Amino acid sequence: MAPAPLEAPDFEAADAFVWHVSPDRLDPVKRVNRIDIGLLVGIDRSRDTLVENTRQFARGLPANNALLWGARGMGKSSLVKA
Repeated sequence: MAPAPLEAPDFEAADAFVWHVSPDRLDPVKRVNRIDIGLLVGIDRSRDTLVENTRQFARGLPANNALLWGARGMGKSSLVKA
């Protein structure tokens, strides 16, 4: 017997969601920790590549996995938060 279908979350209720298991569900993130992308300097090429790749993924087009690599303090986490 198949499990009952999941009720779709209200995607207008939040900007971000987190996946939980047992039971399977998406819960809204109440406060998203963001950084203004204009504050990030010297990472233009990486930023543009990541943003375009994410847009393609969101439109259902082919996209690549992303690995941000570098020393501490290079802006990897900040770029993801932006």
